[in-house]
Amino acid sequence: MKTLAVLSQKGGVGKSTIARLMATAYAGVGWRVKLADFHTKQLANVGWARLRMAAGVQPKVPAEAFANVRKALTQQTQYDLMVFDGKPNFDSVTLEIARESDMILVPAGVTLDDLEPQVKFAHELLSRGVERADILFVLNKTLDSAASVADAKGYVEAAGYRCAATDLPHKTGYQLAQNGGRAINESQYPSLNERADALAQEIIDRFTELAETKK
Repeated sequence: MKTLAVLSQKGGVGKSTIARLMATAYAGVGWRVKLADFHTKQLANVGWARLRMAAGVQPKVPAEAFANVRKALTQQTQYDLMVFDGKPNFDSVTLEIARESDMILVPAGVTLDDLEPQVKFAHELLSRGVERADILFVLNKTLDSAASVADAKGYVEAAGYRCAATDLPHKTGYQLAQNGGRAINESQYPSLNERADALAQEIIDRFTELAETKK
């Protein structure tokens, strides 16, 4: 079983949005996927999966709450991929998730208030033994400013990390899709879906590349 984590030490950067996108993208091509929700107090992904099931949205993306990674990994024979959505902080569980993951996505906005703590978070992961190559930053909730996106990517890259070329704009259509149990590539708006699909494919390509290097 492959493991993909979406981690952050702060809230509001779109962690669950990206976790749902990737779970749906892999499920859509026939992978058996489980979305593991480690934010056991909020359980946003569990609620989202329940909405999805009630609405009959395909593909099915089951979600379950877990207090620790060891319990989640007891299901590894049942799935091809487990997407870990961590809590918005750095604790022993977050570190455990990072160490057990084949790849780590770190979402961030374009402001320094978002970027600085996320880069510090990545530095902390490195200091605890996580490989730099396994980390990919994803810019989320961007505004209609190519300059701000370019500056944010430059900040991430100057810190020594890879940043996805595709960013996710802050759009109401993405919010409405998730409110109905859909991922952001399943909205009512083709242009938004194409943007989300482009990001998902970029992440899939990097995930595949990493898997090849680790053989």
